[in-house]
Amino acid sequence: MLSSRLIPSKSLLALAMLVGMAAHAVASEAEAPDTAELYEYLFPEAKGRAARPMAPSEAAYATPEAPRGLSGFSSQNRRTGWTPEQANAMKEAFKRKPPAALPPPAALPVPAESGLFDPQEQLGDEPYAALIQKYAKEQDVSPTLISQIIHQESRSNPDAVSPKGAQGLMQLMPALSGKFNIDPFDPESNIKVGTRYFAEMLKKYGQVDLALAAYNAGPGAVDKYDGIPPYNETQNYVSTILAGVAKLEASNQ
Repeated sequence: MLSSRLIPSKSLLALAMLVGMAAHAVASEAEAPDTAELYEYLFPEAKGRAARPMAPSEAAYATPEAPRGLSGFSSQNRRTGWTPEQANAMKEAFKRKPPAALPPPAALPVPAESGLFDPQEQLGDEPYAALIQKYAKEQDVSPTLISQIIHQESRSNPDAVSPKGAQGLMQLMPALSGKFNIDPFDPESNIKVGTRYFAEMLKKYGQVDLALAAYNAGPGAVDKYDGIPPYNETQNYVSTILAGVAKLEASNQ
């Protein structure tokens, strides 16, 4: 018979079990920050989300969550952590990829010589026809094009202001109005400067569609995409004005 001195007492066994459980908890907590950080990265909407407080009537009938018991297998009790390599791989796998850049659309088939002033071209009784004719001739551009730009930009409203701050009949930006020291709400000044600016774009690009795109989106956007930018607003702007010009030209024949 073994001596009772060799058999550990119940209190000693209990102490050993407590020490083991404490060590397991410390190890688990040491791994928690990595797992929590990865979870917050993958599910940012859950970060800092507080649980909805229970109403007193709900709390009275709520079933308390049973504590998780320890398994007899240590592998089931151990929280699996993430190595830096695993965490980075998971982050890369769930990282949002940037949208693929759209190829620049091909320029519309507009003759290079179109858009220039034609002495036979008359606007009739359209709003501001005399001013448009005057400055279109001065800048050697089509008065019909200028008329359609005005219609598309402001619907011939000299007091129009866009959400981006463009002003007047041809929707001049304040910087352009300031460059020529004009009142953008004065119809003649607005048409004079707007027609000059469009003529500069037509001379720069040599095509009406590209000049219109530059007038709407800026020459930087046309240069960036080497053509009409892939913006719905700009593409609609160009096609609408060209369709309006074609319709007017057809009706005058």
